[in-house]
Amino acid sequence: MDINAILNNADHSVLVVTPGIHEDVVVAVPHHAPSGASKLPCKEHPEADENAGFLGYYISRLLNCRSVIACNYFIDPNKNKDTDYCRLLLSLKPKILLEIHGHGGRSANFDIEISSGSHKRNRWSMELANRLGAKLQTSPQLKNYTISGNFNDIYFKATRTFTITTDEWLAFHIELPNSIRKSQIEYKAFCESLSEIIKDMLGLLEPKFS
Repeated sequence: MDINAILNNADHSVLVVTPGIHEDVVVAVPHHAPSGASKLPCKEHPEADENAGFLGYYISRLLNCRSVIACNYFIDPNKNKDTDYCRLLLSLKPKILLEIHGHGGRSANFDIEISSGSHKRNRWSMELANRLGAKLQTSPQLKNYTISGNFNDIYFKATRTFTITTDEWLAFHIELPNSIRKSQIEYKAFCESLSEIIKDMLGLLEPKFS
């Protein structure tokens, strides 16, 4: 399977699954389309998260975990537990789900917004955002981006998204601007920073699952 060819193809709707050794974490991307393809063939969610699949796949390689990427999808896959995307995630039984999204900058209150879907999980989204924000300050490419994981302050709360609100796993809904997603230098730096922090946080999160 040539994953780059699949992610660069704007003509076919495909649900891509890539393998990984570590089963506790899955990286998922529900609204991928290649750069330049701004629309999806989906009435419920016509706006594409351009290039998000490349980030999701790269993060999964850095973490050596599975990825699930819906490419040019004809349904909105992450809102309803009965979609093939959600059924697949349920079958994988991760402890942590990282779901990568993109925004165009018009609505977001911050460049990077992280939600775990509710007030009760706010401590986890804030923990990730605070750690990631500190890490990004050391990156020349990323230090000027604003970031928040505070449920009260962010715009993209994901409160109606099954994959983020379910109790089957702890989810992080990560919204990223075009500028990060479309620059390979920036998105690789971001993915590497995020992956390092997730590795560090796994020990912190483990008591939640014991």
